[in-house]
Amino acid sequence: MGQRKFFRGILTVLGFTALILDPAARAAPMPVIPKWARFELVLKSRRDYTNALQEAEMRVLFVSPLGETNRTYGFWDGGQTWRVRFAPNFPGRWKYYTMCSDTANAGLHEQTGEFLCGAATGSSRFGEHGPIQVARDHEHFEHADRTPFLWLGDAAWDAATRATTADWEFYVKKRAAQMFNVVQWRLTPAEPGQSPGAFKGRECITLNLDFFKQLDAKVESLARAGLVNAIAPLWEIDTKVEQTLPEDQAIALLRYAVARWGGDPVAWILAFESESTGAQAARWQRIGRAVFNPVTHGPVIVLPGEASWVLPEFRSESWVDALGFQTTQVTDTESLPWLIQGPLSLERNKLPARPLITLAPAGETAPAAERGRFMPDGFTRRVMWWSLLINTPAGVSYSAKDVAEWTTTTKARDTEPPWRESLTLPGASAIAPLAEFFKPLNFWRLKPFPRAMSRISEVGSLHNQVAVNLTAAGDLVLLYVPEDRSVKVLPGIWPAAAQATWFDPRNGQSRPAGAAVATTTGWEFTTPSAGDWVLVVHGKQ
Repeated sequence: MGQRKFFRGILTVLGFTALILDPAARAAPMPVIPKWARFELVLKSRRDYTNALQEAEMRVLFVSPLGETNRTYGFWDGGQTWRVRFAPNFPGRWKYYTMCSDTANAGLHEQTGEFLCGAATGSSRFGEHGPIQVARDHEHFEHADRTPFLWLGDAAWDAATRATTADWEFYVKKRAAQMFNVVQWRLTPAEPGQSPGAFKGRECITLNLDFFKQLDAKVESLARAGLVNAIAPLWEIDTKVEQTLPEDQAIALLRYAVARWGGDPVAWILAFESESTGAQAARWQRIGRAVFNPVTHGPVIVLPGEASWVLPEFRSESWVDALGFQTTQVTDTESLPWLIQGPLSLERNKLPARPLITLAPAGETAPAAERGRFMPDGFTRRVMWWSLLINTPAGVSYSAKDVAEWTTTTKARDTEPPWRESLTLPGASAIAPLAEFFKPLNFWRLKPFPRAMSRISEVGSLHNQVAVNLTAAGDLVLLYVPEDRSVKVLPGIWPAAAQATWFDPRNGQSRPAGAAVATTTGWEFTTPSAGDWVLVVHGKQ
């Protein structure tokens, strides 16, 4: 619908406060909402709309006890019912004021009220620490209370929209136990001959509200389990331009998604195909500004396709919080140069800083030829560690092909559907050791520093590339060594009074590294056995 002129005439905070302090407005008891929990306002429209998404828009101003303002969208939920969802972040009395583009609709326009926000409650990650946000260094994520958050995502793109309620609960419980903390999923349009999608049409879309209501329960299930909903409301990677929605319809759909789920612990993924002319990048710049600039929102991550490198064009956009990468072509050692030496590694030194995350890796497959190409043993795990340490660690995502596509068709010999079988593939089992490894570390202090190595590899294979991270204070050095070999660190990099251990990323166990061998060119260690290892060197600041 574009930017609405009605929003320019918003009341000042002083005038708004005087209005809602009217004794009649204060007569009703105020709701009490825990800090970071979802406040939900239900309003009754005085009009019936043929297609509410196209005919009316509602926005809401929230004023905190400190006088700070937050804005969000309201959304139509069928018939004459409209809802507003918002998560307060400060204890005390909050006030709200609604504005509708249809100013004659007294049920939606200029509705006022207040509620109380109490202390944070709940045992989930978000009940204790709040939703996630970008940290002050703009290179990693944290919770609202500034507890660090390392993004460990499952790129399960079709899972939320295709899974039954029972299957979804099984999936969520399993991924939470494996120590994932993000699930990435996308909305899907209705397709002829397939199950109904979130919306249908192109020039003037209509919503499938039953579909959205089913997704509400799945969003809440993830939040209860401590997993962030990373939602891609539109997925335009590998989509032809003529199949994409017009800008006004894309904006309307994204605003609706933000209104419906913005009160939950969410992040937003804008996934689109990039091309050399820059037309699609410019289109998504306009969409992003129209959707996210007017309101308070969770982290927004731009995820372009691989056809053309357009991330630098989004770094200075105020509504962009993080940059995502697609690495679906990295499936073997021959394709590693793109990951290790390509534009992914070059993004780390660019300003303004943004968290950098691989959001769309190649999907790991079960060891059966008919289910696609089976990656080399341990390759998925290695790609996750490389992707995490090429840049300042902010997080990484994993994907299992049959989970991402939610494959339910079974073969005669199968005892369970492929998606369920794929939940325990080796790559997924590597998430818990990775999470446990970084939990005690101040990982956001680490910076990539490949020049710390006196030699990169004794052989020519990129499979032997070592990823090096260290802190500016020199009190922590990490070396990810993907093969059985010795590693040598240059003088001047080694921390004072260093203590070194080897960490096994396959099982999460650690063992002392023993004394380093001092040579004329540096300090040398030898890995304990074949396979990949992480050398962890602690020292005094």
